Amino acid sequence: MCAILQKAAQESGLKTKFYFEDKGEAARVAGSFVPCGKLLLLADEETADETLALKETFTDFRVYFAVQGKQESANGLFSLPDDVRAAVAVGGRSIAAARFFCTLRGACLVAIPARCSAAEIFCLRSEGGYPVNEPDAVLFDEGVARGRAEGAAVAALSALYAEDIDIDGVFSGARKDAGYEMLRLSASLAVQVGAKVGRAPKESGRRRAGSGERLFESLCLQEIALMACPRLPSRAFYHLLSGKGAPLGECAFAALHYAQARYAALFENGRPRRYFVPDYAARARRAAEYVGEEAFANIKVPSAEECFAAAEIFEESRLHFAAAAEALGAYAEKIRRVYYAEGGKKPLFASGALEEAFSLAADLSPMLSVGALERDLGAVHMRGGAYGAKSGAKF
Repeated sequence: MCAILQKAAQESGLKTKFYFEDKGEAARVAGSFVPCGKLLLLADEETADETLALKETFTDFRVYFAVQGKQESANGLFSLPDDVRAAVAVGGRSIAAARFFCTLRGACLVAIPARCSAAEIFCLRSEGGYPVNEPDAVLFDEGVARGRAEGAAVAALSALYAEDIDIDGVFSGARKDAGYEMLRLSASLAVQVGAKVGRAPKESGRRRAGSGERLFESLCLQEIALMACPRLPSRAFYHLLSGKGAPLGECAFAALHYAQARYAALFENGRPRRYFVPDYAARARRAAEYVGEEAFANIKVPSAEECFAAAEIFEESRLHFAAAAEALGAYAEKIRRVYYAEGGKKPLFASGALEEAFSLAADLSPMLSVGALERDLGAVHMRGGAYGAKSGAKF
């Protein structure tokens, strides 16, 4: 499976090499890029002790060890000598800081995640908005990576993102790109967390990936796919929920289940109101508070002919998407079992907060999504149930 991830990265123009090995191999991996010289060994506060223990393995390097605090910026790293040409970063904050440092210094970077997360590895910009290079290598050690419940919930959003692309493709005629297949593959890997995986036969000379490794591959594939399609409405929904300060795992879990419930309710019970006209101007002004003037381009006011055509497509595709929503519901149920088995916590969002974020997310993307169809067709979700049918998510 690592070969699939490596191929996906290369086809997306990324130089990153992936290693699924013990973190003790970090010196060897770094040495494959820079054989000797000065090296920065950077750790989050939570990973400081275990990272310091790695220092003695870098026998061919002069190592500068540092800890990236929660409130510290990456600027302090630039007090290091100018000829530091390599860095090994352990933990999310350290990876983000090291990417900024290595981009400006022209140094190579080996990133070692301490959690099942890939967001800090593939984000295109630093916290300050500066474009940053991807790591030269990612070393994932299943034995030390934490946060599987959160990782599984976030990875499962790939299934929701793929449905966004399917719906928009039918209603707008947009073509699917390579990112769509990556999202589908990512979703299939996400449900394998906690699955029993046997050992590869000794005579094969290969090791079999554990479920944690498959989860990390799922997360990486998702992030790579999103580089090509970052403005998905379900991603906007997830970001709106996470912006409220709740844990990411709970936000992703709530987004998946609530969006699936709205998806099913629309295509099972929705009835277009052909002459209903929503207040597009008010919705655009509200969305502009989040994305600026871009919101006015996202919300395209359809003509009467386009509204009638969309209503016809809706009726023609109703059974297809109702079945797809049901399949997504079965998938979400599998993720629910994985999430709680891995120690995930029940989301505590009020129903009104979920409804508001879901409605707003439709206006933060140019794609025709469930929320956008509710808006344009007049099949608007009302408090207490959608279209006369309950659509509460099963948390």
